[in-house]
Amino acid sequence: MRAGAGRTNLKLSDTIFPIENFRYLHDDLACRVIILEQQESLVFVSLDLTSLQEYAIDAIKTEINRHYTVPLDHIFISVSHTFSAPHTRSIEALERSSEEIKQKNQLFLQIILAAVADAVEKAVATIQRVKVIRHTAETDATINRDVEQEAGYWIGRNPNGFSDRKLPILKFMTENQEILAILYSVDVQSSLVETIDNTAVSSDFIGLASKSIEDHFDCPALFMLGAAADQIPKSASQDFQDLTKQANALGNILIEEIKQEGSETDGSFVLDKLTVTVKGQELPDRKQLKPARDHVFIPSADRRVSIPIVTFGEVAIVMLKPEITSNIGAGIKARSPYKTTIVATMINGGQKYMADEESYQKCTYEAMNSMFASGSAEIVSGKVLAELIKRK
Repeated sequence: MRAGAGRTNLKLSDTIFPIENFRYLHDDLACRVIILEQQESLVFVSLDLTSLQEYAIDAIKTEINRHYTVPLDHIFISVSHTFSAPHTRSIEALERSSEEIKQKNQLFLQIILAAVADAVEKAVATIQRVKVIRHTAETDATINRDVEQEAGYWIGRNPNGFSDRKLPILKFMTENQEILAILYSVDVQSSLVETIDNTAVSSDFIGLASKSIEDHFDCPALFMLGAAADQIPKSASQDFQDLTKQANALGNILIEEIKQEGSETDGSFVLDKLTVTVKGQELPDRKQLKPARDHVFIPSADRRVSIPIVTFGEVAIVMLKPEITSNIGAGIKARSPYKTTIVATMINGGQKYMADEESYQKCTYEAMNSMFASGSAEIVSGKVLAELIKRK
């Protein structure tokens, strides 16, 4: 296998502020790229953003192809899901927006594209033979966020709820025994900065953890959002100093594991796409949601979920648009025939939440704020496992 990797910061100049409610840049947002080559090529992109609209995904893929020729369906764009970054606004929102907001949205998209282009060029320049090393770290830095209150379940910190503590890691080593890149996944939504200062742009918990890894190994550390629908950092941060301390603690756990020998894996990668159709439900007005014991889930048309799956050696990377709950992701990983299975979400856009059946029984926020009917996550995980077993 050959690989290349690059990292570039998004250049947010003073002219873009204010944008949405953000007034200043606290720490840099980054774009990270890993290119894999064998008979075919794959491109993994991660951006320190909350989410991306479909037109932005299309624009990023087009920009990548200007610098590195690859089939569009071989490009996988993920976000760190920091809550403290501007959005690419929806087409519907832009139609209702002022000219100034439209211009700033376009400027922000151009900033994203410029960072992607630079990171891709850096990745192309470093392409070389690599070996892939598998690692698994373990952390207590995350916690379930579904908390039972008098009126019903709502968002908080639930020490008794399920959290998958295992963190899959891939380390790409050059023939000179140098680390070219790291790819890792955690089940967590980076949501600490908004309670410190909601006017600050920040890469937040995961972005700062990635930077601590990069500072130590001098290589890009690309994060893929795990099964994080019901997961947040274990502790709130009182200030930015506390945030950095928490992020560095997670980074140190990953650094110590990456220093270990790990397990080498080889074999040609195979890319395929699984499409699963499940029952849908009407997506509510998020602002109207509140704790409830008897929420009414309204059926809607069936929904299709496209799931790219990459396998090689003892590695499987399962990629979904919907945000799934941690227990669903952990179930896939535990029953997968591959020794290292990464379950990544919000890949090439998003489809809101896809919660487990128990969440629907409890009427959690993730279940209420979903376009998928109860049982969808279990159907999807079953189809994914069947596909993995068939491939193995």
